[in-house]
Amino acid sequence: MDLKIPYNEAIFLLLAFFICYSSLTQAQGFGGARHKMAIFTPLYIDEAFDNAGSYKYSGKTFPKQSINGLEFYHGASLAIDSLNKLSIPLDVYIYDTKSKKETLEQQFSKCAADGVELIIANCSLSELTTLARLGLDKKITVLNATVPNDANTTNNPYFVVMNPTIQTQLERLYNYIKTKYPGKQITVITKKAPSEKYIRSVFETLNTHYKNAINFNFREVNDDIALKALGTTTQPTEAGLYVIGSLDTEFGKKILAQFAQSSKNYASLTLIGMPTWENIDLTKTDYKGVEVIYSTPFYNARTDAASRYITSYYSKKMYARPSDLVFRAYGLTYRFGHLLNRYGKDINNKLAGTEYRAFFDMEIQPDYLNGKISHYENKKLYYLKYFNGALKAVN
Repeated sequence: MDLKIPYNEAIFLLLAFFICYSSLTQAQGFGGARHKMAIFTPLYIDEAFDNAGSYKYSGKTFPKQSINGLEFYHGASLAIDSLNKLSIPLDVYIYDTKSKKETLEQQFSKCAADGVELIIANCSLSELTTLARLGLDKKITVLNATVPNDANTTNNPYFVVMNPTIQTQLERLYNYIKTKYPGKQITVITKKAPSEKYIRSVFETLNTHYKNAINFNFREVNDDIALKALGTTTQPTEAGLYVIGSLDTEFGKKILAQFAQSSKNYASLTLIGMPTWENIDLTKTDYKGVEVIYSTPFYNARTDAASRYITSYYSKKMYARPSDLVFRAYGLTYRFGHLLNRYGKDINNKLAGTEYRAFFDMEIQPDYLNGKISHYENKKLYYLKYFNGALKAVN
């Protein structure tokens, strides 16, 4: 879901951030040993304000590139408020990764000088590569909050990937299929592209490790003729089970629409997509008749008290619904703020626990390379099922 903020409310949010920026960077706790955490997120403050501190835009315009960073910042700030109410003694620093005045390296140096022990990063892949390297050098834990990539990090026990990599996603999907559809033939639809070739190779490699391997049938769809042929020759008594082995959401939409047209040719029809399918509007009537399954590491039903409070806050203050990024930032800041307060610099040895959960579970495990910890990664995935536009079940 996208956060849609009216321009005047969005400007108010940005102005409020700018005004309270200094005070929020040291969120107040009470008593006990104080630990320090930093949030890195793209705010583009220099794009919105001039050197005199005046807002550059009119009352009806807004720097849209700031929305992602502001969503993450706002979720973190709400978590900071919750931690303060619990008297958790933390200092929290906010850094704008798109600052024109300081490089990422300069900002990190400030972090290290201030004694920051944990960084939660909503950053691009190139920025994460830099933060991971600097974190290893200074022994500061860096949490990659959003990008499903390990940033080519090796021998770095201070780097944590919260959004599982495509390798992990495929391994877990393989196990899901093996458990849920034993003995079934699975048709994997791909096209001719490097990422699709990789997806196929992972499935084929995993199949070599099991006595009862999955019966995969790989089918390439590279043109409109092959696309229109999908689902047209199946007997009505058969159940169709397909994996769409492509990260390309536009390709996924075409496959979904085509199968929806042919859904009456099946007794039942299930399409399992890649994690990128969270960016497809599965409530559209174009996909009627198809059961759609895909995975996500950050599912939140938004029925708990904290979720209801955040939703109500956004509705009253910004006339909008909070995005998934708001809840992710809240959940990570809340949990790791607690862990940092409890364990301090020893936090890396306590990542696998389940305490201080907010909204979604985590399953953080070390990934090894040559017997050493390469990095840590969250392996938890939820499987969402949509049918005729409605969320049917979560496993």
